[in-house]
Amino acid sequence: MTAGLNPAATLPAADWRAPYQGRVAFAVLIGALVFNAALCFLNTAGFPVSGGTVMGAEVAIIALTLGFALDERPGPWLILAGLVTYGLLLVVLRGSTDVKGIRDFLIPVVFYNLGRRSPDLRSADRAVLASGVIVVVMGLFEYGLFDVYQQYFNIVRYYVARGSMSPSEINELTGSLFTSGIRPDSRTILPFLGPHRVSSVFLEPVSAGNFGAVLFSWALYRRTMRGRAWLFLCAAITIILADARFGAYVCVAIAGAMLVGYRLPRLLWFALPFTILLALAVYGFESMQVTWQNDMAGRLLWAALLVTSLPPAGVWGILPDKLFLADSGYAYALTQIGVAGALVAWGLFTLMPARNPDGWRLRCAMAIYLCLLLVISDSPFSIKTAALVWFMLGAADGAEREA
Repeated sequence: MTAGLNPAATLPAADWRAPYQGRVAFAVLIGALVFNAALCFLNTAGFPVSGGTVMGAEVAIIALTLGFALDERPGPWLILAGLVTYGLLLVVLRGSTDVKGIRDFLIPVVFYNLGRRSPDLRSADRAVLASGVIVVVMGLFEYGLFDVYQQYFNIVRYYVARGSMSPSEINELTGSLFTSGIRPDSRTILPFLGPHRVSSVFLEPVSAGNFGAVLFSWALYRRTMRGRAWLFLCAAITIILADARFGAYVCVAIAGAMLVGYRLPRLLWFALPFTILLALAVYGFESMQVTWQNDMAGRLLWAALLVTSLPPAGVWGILPDKLFLADSGYAYALTQIGVAGALVAWGLFTLMPARNPDGWRLRCAMAIYLCLLLVISDSPFSIKTAALVWFMLGAADGAEREA
């Protein structure tokens, strides 16, 4: 009788979230983008932060996202439960308390499903464009008013406080910037801009360059987007200010994947990262070089050496020792989720049906982005850039096909 008098009582429990879905998605995406910069500001202002503070902020963002990402459909819940259970098993086998691998599983699932529940692609357009504008404005502030910027954002002190850097890594060349914030050799993109590599809200330039490639991929994908030209401009400015050579190369590869590469069979996309990993392993075992330089050839050599340095326990994700593998995403992925977890996770990504061909085109572009970036960095696992990547993929898969 009560249900008959109250029509809302007959609606699914998840329906109450629908009016807030777009605003919450926008808020968590911006939060994931800027929370590190906000914590850096607080730390510089005298409110000390720690690694636990950063972890707590990430947990809060992921928890809020989870509350609005999953609905009554059992599929996402089963996938999430399976991946988290596998991650906990690895933690137990390692005999450690490091749950970073579980976080690496959570981010793709929750933000992808948040994108799937996005009201429409125009809502996603606004979130992506707003993210790009924030990054550019902060980047121009850092570059144009650097002395003022340093008074409010001491990046080195922040990374030391959170435990990501040791005081011994501080040097006079970079000052308050991250280690890679100054290009020691000649700048590649527009040399007249000087050696300063702008980090914007990411606090380090590698993620800034990667984010520029992400913005470029959405602008290329969304042919009918309002403000598309502005998004292309945001992508270009971000990559140029960060002097992101790799980000520029990845944009070319993304364009190829989105224009023609999406026609390739899914099995080839599934095999791509494992083929690259095998090539790195062969290169690492066969190469007689042990020193490397900070250029593309040198970074490939160093990535290969890191991959081949892993013991069998590292390949299966049960190595108890914590290694520094930030310069090789493939080595990092193996130690965090193991080869079995990598096979399952990548299989879900490449073999899961797409609702429309346009969504598959973007997925191929992001597959290229991830596979190439994992060669030289573990940044695809960082929530700073990964949140928007997986949201975009979910929004594209959940949208109706454009005319």
